[in-house]
Amino acid sequence: MNFEVKIYKTGTGQFQTKFMDPKTGTRKRKRFLTLKDAKLYKLEIESRFQNKGLAAFNDLRVSQAMQTYLERFPNSIIRDRKNHFTGFIDKFGSHRVAEINTNDLQEWLDGRMKQGNLSEKTMFGIRSQFYGFFDSLVNENYLKTNPLVKIKYKRNVPPKRPRVVMSVEEVLEVLKNAKKFSPAVLYPYLYAVAHTGARRGEILKLRREDVDFKTGLMHLTETKNGKERFVRMAPSLMKLLEEQLAGHKLDCVILNKEGGKLLCHELANTIDKFKAYFPIDKDWGCHAFRHSFAYNFLKRGGQMYQLQAILGHRNIETTVDLYGQLQAQDIENPSPYELEFDQPNERKSQ
Repeated sequence: MNFEVKIYKTGTGQFQTKFMDPKTGTRKRKRFLTLKDAKLYKLEIESRFQNKGLAAFNDLRVSQAMQTYLERFPNSIIRDRKNHFTGFIDKFGSHRVAEINTNDLQEWLDGRMKQGNLSEKTMFGIRSQFYGFFDSLVNENYLKTNPLVKIKYKRNVPPKRPRVVMSVEEVLEVLKNAKKFSPAVLYPYLYAVAHTGARRGEILKLRREDVDFKTGLMHLTETKNGKERFVRMAPSLMKLLEEQLAGHKLDCVILNKEGGKLLCHELANTIDKFKAYFPIDKDWGCHAFRHSFAYNFLKRGGQMYQLQAILGHRNIETTVDLYGQLQAQDIENPSPYELEFDQPNERKSQ
């Protein structure tokens, strides 16, 4: 099919482009102040047609296509990482589907990676999150190719930050010192993450109504993947939170030293000061309590499927990838041959 954008000079000295939309048969015109701008527009439209054919003239918006996709595939992983899904819609929702290209997506993904200081493995997961959506647009002839095909991230790479795991004794020591250093702020926060394995934000966003002392359940609503979950509280944690909530009437559970909601940067500053006063051999951070919970849970005999539910991972594969090696390294005497090789005299006597 022959397709050309023509340029005419108008009586007012402006430049007008004109072409027939091959999809609808309607005439499209646009005016520009300079010939250069008109030529750039001509090049853009003709290149888009060359690369995408009739799909280049489809008016379907990304937000409309996403709504249809979610209706057809309600169990898709596309909403697993809620903040990235929201960011994608905010960025591209009003764009025409035909306008989305690899460079746009690469630039957006690079921005997410830099802003969140994310690893290649995490970026691999974010790319996978949207891959099915673009595949569906290809299958429905809105796109010629999936724009994510040429964007690559490594799945199996060493973690950007070393994984710090503390023993039961080390965790108890940190909690004991935190109670001395900051009994009203840092101690209740660390106690909650230590006993639940919850993420930092999940505890900081905890509300009064999320703690049910009758059932003994903590309701985590604002989670990383957007899926709420319930975690059973240890009796000591219930007692601590009862005392915490009895001391104020605010909706949030964890407070700062001024009596308001504890914010992330305030928590980070408090932890830095605390570690300077009470250093231990390991350079732990907030997430170390999550890793330590997982390690000590498995060491005590807990199962991977139980741990998956407690930590809120969507797939068991995520839990095994993160903590399977921790479980393996804690097996006492893993060799099946030790008795065979180390007791030759006993074998001969039989």
